[in-house]
Amino acid sequence: MNNINLNICQVSLSGNIPTILKNIENFKKYYPGFKLYIICRNKEKKIFEKKIKYKYCKIIEEDKIITLKKFKLISNKYFKNNNYHKVIQTRLTWYYQQILKISFMVNFINNEKKPILMWDADTILLKPFQFFKKNLTLKYGTTSEYYSAYFKTNKKILRVLPNYFLAMTNQFIGLTPKEGKFLIKKLNHLKKNNNDTPKWLTEIIISSISKVHKQYDGSMFSEQELIGQSNLLLSNKKQKLIHGIRVGLNGKLTDLQISIIKILNYSYVCYEYSHPNIYNKDMLSRSQTWGAFIKIVINKTSNKFFRGIKHEIKFLFRDN
Repeated sequence: MNNINLNICQVSLSGNIPTILKNIENFKKYYPGFKLYIICRNKEKKIFEKKIKYKYCKIIEEDKIITLKKFKLISNKYFKNNNYHKVIQTRLTWYYQQILKISFMVNFINNEKKPILMWDADTILLKPFQFFKKNLTLKYGTTSEYYSAYFKTNKKILRVLPNYFLAMTNQFIGLTPKEGKFLIKKLNHLKKNNNDTPKWLTEIIISSISKVHKQYDGSMFSEQELIGQSNLLLSNKKQKLIHGIRVGLNGKLTDLQISIIKILNYSYVCYEYSHPNIYNKDMLSRSQTWGAFIKIVINKTSNKFFRGIKHEIKFLFRDN
């Protein structure tokens, strides 16, 4: 499968534009001619169109997929009976952007019959790697992310989980037409799609969260984990470890710092500047401090080495 003519989608606020522009520059180096689809708020569409001049970029208003109002109405139909109904209201926009991503991906593989890659808008590619091979996505995993609440929801949706897996919260996930067909079949066991994919996905995912989680547990669903585990169920290959820099950053990496982490085999850097803490606020307007950078690299590199060995051993002795 061609990894040069990539199709990439992301949901973004206008604050991500500097990161997106840098990402376009990097993706063009390694995957010339890639197509980018950005889903944004209606009121921010003109800002994206003004600042992003990449000729293969299409800006899509989120209301063209599903409105936030409609999403909330469907969601609260299920959450109204949960004891965390009020507290989860501030989290609904986070679930909404996940529904936007999955809906776009499912509709894209159905209509275009081509693979699609979801890449987080706050994450910058540092070096090339392969996403697709022989009508399937390559299976990547991380040892630094594992949130059991995601997998409880997935088990309700998919009915079964892979016998062994790493987390797939890698800031990206791919879906091919073959994998999409498999995922849709799984979802149709819970509820049939009546030609309204976003509504269908919202009802399946939100009802599953509501039924499985009797107590509020923050993030109780991940689109990357749902698609990733569905892909693993279709083709249970050993996940390849992939590494990025994300947690602990307090500023934008310098060119020298980027060179160092590329040598250490890190594939991406994620700037979570929307998180409400002193380290993330306005982080792109200042350089990453060297003390914190060295600490991040030492801890992350030692962890990926030892956890990588553990992954190899666990996969070898997994239940078949």
